[in-house]
Amino acid sequence: MRLLAGLLLALAIAAPALAADGPVRLTLDGRPIDRQGGSAVTHGGVVYGDLLDLVKSFDGLLTYHGPSVEVTLNGKTVRFTRGSRTAQLGEEAVTMRGAPFLRQGEMFVPLDFFVTKVAGAKLRVNPARTRANIYVNANPLS
Repeated sequence: MRLLAGLLLALAIAAPALAADGPVRLTLDGRPIDRQGGSAVTHGGVVYGDLLDLVKSFDGLLTYHGPSVEVTLNGKTVRFTRGSRTAQLGEEAVTMRGAPFLRQGEMFVPLDFFVTKVAGAKLRVNPARTRANIYVNANPLS
């Protein structure tokens, strides 16, 4: 019984840490995407990126359709819908790690999905999820 109580206490203490949003320093080939910060956050244990900042960084096109946003980048079109873990990538419905959400009026999407599936780049996130590096023209192992 004491073991069960100890486990429940440990889970109760850890739960708020997982739920809290935290800033993530985001770089593209070693350069900050947003010098003021706020372009990436952890939310529910998933690293998200500000869709507008990401699309600008990759020179894409962004079109708003109510709760959905359509991105055209590198000949690919993807539609993100706020609150849905399913993205429409071309003709294929793809499940993402988390659902896009609004933060201070900007849509945030799962960073790994955008970087690898839409932009075709590489992503490296540190274990603490406080730093994320996008690699387009650099070696991610260096």
